[in-house]
Amino acid sequence: MKKILVPTDLSPIANNALDVAVTIARFNGAVIQLLNVKFYPVQDINTYYSLYGASGITIDDAWKDVLKEAKSEMKELISKYEDVIIKPLIEERGDSFVEAVLNHKADLIVMGSNGAAGLKEFFVGSNSEEIVRMASCPVLVVKGDPKTFAPQKVVFTVDFTHEHFLKKAIFNLPLKDAELHFLHVDTGLKVINYQERIDKMHQLSDKLGFKNCQFEIHESTTVEHGILEYAEKIDADLLVMYTHGRTGFSHFFKGSIAEDVVNHADIPVFTFVES
Repeated sequence: MKKILVPTDLSPIANNALDVAVTIARFNGAVIQLLNVKFYPVQDINTYYSLYGASGITIDDAWKDVLKEAKSEMKELISKYEDVIIKPLIEERGDSFVEAVLNHKADLIVMGSNGAAGLKEFFVGSNSEEIVRMASCPVLVVKGDPKTFAPQKVVFTVDFTHEHFLKKAIFNLPLKDAELHFLHVDTGLKVINYQERIDKMHQLSDKLGFKNCQFEIHESTTVEHGILEYAEKIDADLLVMYTHGRTGFSHFFKGSIAEDVVNHADIPVFTFVES
């Protein structure tokens, strides 16, 4: 891994994501690209006038002040991490934040998220949800305020058709001392042979050279609920899963388990798009 991209709006949740990215960069020697996207206020001209109109400051001068302040904040933020290379970048745009993030090539995207719920989730979703769906590299979505990123209990969700996402996580994240839980969720939609599934999980872990593993089949009404229930049951620190990366009508009607988990989990979630 050479480059970790960290999108930031300089908020506390984004700063938490940077803390996590720094821990990962220390582990694998990667360089961090800290991306702050600023939207030129073309569509919010009323806000400009309410703040600056009476002062006689032009919108261009006000915008220069915004960029200057952002550069200062990023410089101060980066100064906390002298042992890691962090390259700041402020990108000016008039449109999509997600598009801005996806236009930058990286080996891993680390970003903070508060998730989305209710009508917001149905009609808009969160930025992290869309990036998880569309990114060509792994995405680690940071939830809450982790003081350190040193997962002790990691849940790998498996369906025995995808395994590349497991390698992406185990070789790029500091999981050496973690307890690894292979989880298969049984929703009761079809009859499964439990012992056969457990044997397959053993074979998969042996094939990948994983140690300190546990194997679990968890019954639940949906895969998403099963993953979240099991993670809470064992007090997990990290969820690792793949996503189909569906778009358009396919995504609207079928959705994505990974995106739902990203929105509703309260612990970090590592995802990778596999076809």
